[in-house]
Amino acid sequence: MTDSHPLIKDLIEQLLKEVVQHVLEISVEQYQIVCNSILKYAIASNTNVYSPKFIDAYKEYLENRFANGEVCKEYRRFQLRVLRMLSSLAEMGTVDFSSAAYAIKKYPVSSEIADLVEKILGSYPISDATKSDLRAPTRHFLWYASEQGMDPEHIDDVTVMKFIINEIPVSNSGSTGRTLRCIKYSTEYLKSHGNQYLHRDYRLLKLRNDHRRIIPAYTEEEISDIADAAHNDDMISKRDLAIILLAYCTGLRGCDIIRIKLTDIDWQNDKLSLIQSKNHQPLSVELNGSTMNALADYILDWRPECYDHEVFVTVKSPYRKLSKGFGSMIDKYCEIAGVKKISLRGFHSIRRAFETIMVSRGVPIDIASQMMGHKSIVEDKPYITHNKSQIAFVAFDFTDVPITTGFYAKHKKSSSCNTKGGA
Repeated sequence: MTDSHPLIKDLIEQLLKEVVQHVLEISVEQYQIVCNSILKYAIASNTNVYSPKFIDAYKEYLENRFANGEVCKEYRRFQLRVLRMLSSLAEMGTVDFSSAAYAIKKYPVSSEIADLVEKILGSYPISDATKSDLRAPTRHFLWYASEQGMDPEHIDDVTVMKFIINEIPVSNSGSTGRTLRCIKYSTEYLKSHGNQYLHRDYRLLKLRNDHRRIIPAYTEEEISDIADAAHNDDMISKRDLAIILLAYCTGLRGCDIIRIKLTDIDWQNDKLSLIQSKNHQPLSVELNGSTMNALADYILDWRPECYDHEVFVTVKSPYRKLSKGFGSMIDKYCEIAGVKKISLRGFHSIRRAFETIMVSRGVPIDIASQMMGHKSIVEDKPYITHNKSQIAFVAFDFTDVPITTGFYAKHKKSSSCNTKGGA
């Protein structure tokens, strides 16, 4: 035990050096944030030197913030972990990286599954501290599979995608990056030990920002309900329905949908071609029957004539191209349809729905990424466009209007070249 207590600032700097050496890289920033909070509190309370009394005071401060709803349960628990690490460093000269023991685990598993977790983590060259960080999310994944009736030998890609799409955004309160790492480790281990139902390469999974929470995509049923809410015989509903179906059929960004021109639509070949505004790459996408009919319905009978050549224009005179996104629009139809409001889930989540359904139905992740207009997972791989031979489904899965009988078919011969719009 040390004879004298160090300065809090020096203690925190030493702790962070130890953290860099012992924990996942993606978690270092989280430790830095908590340490900054502790240091800020010390400065505000005119405390320079570490003491057990200071730790107790900070814990009381933390409990008050938790009681007032300023911090969540998980963040409170993580701060308590950092305080324990600081205390062990100050009192014993070494950092205690062990996790606090809990009598009841959130995701209880059998002893066989618990042993499997250890085998999975033990098969990779990672430190004990990293194993400690990955143990809970690995158990979470295998627990979820068992809840779906899947033993480890029969876990398939559909189960993995359901876990990513449906389970993580709702129940996972830890690091998303850490959870995805567990999926990579678990699926690779299972494939190398006899599982013949996993075919996707989950090593390609990577978040742009590992600390960003996954926002749930809309389900197919929710998209259907949202589209039904926009089925009205008025100009704004016809326009909005075409936008919603177009987003779900193609996965286009809202900023690109706004910029689509009448001449970008190839009515004869059921395609849409454009230059993406975000990465300036060309993209050609197939349009299904429902989307073609909705576009034709709006353009031919409801779109007002105006000098702008963009497909989607304002509903009030003077008519002009749209200048803002579709956040308020999707919120309106979600409310009408009774679709649950989830924080941060908006129009962009229709685009996420397009991608997640593609992957869950067997489209390789790298192809799905390219179809979304993302930078290629393999940076030197050339950009490729939507190819019918690579995908045997349309994203829109509720009842489709056949291209030979719907509104579009009625107008195809006489009006397919109309670029002015209006009726």
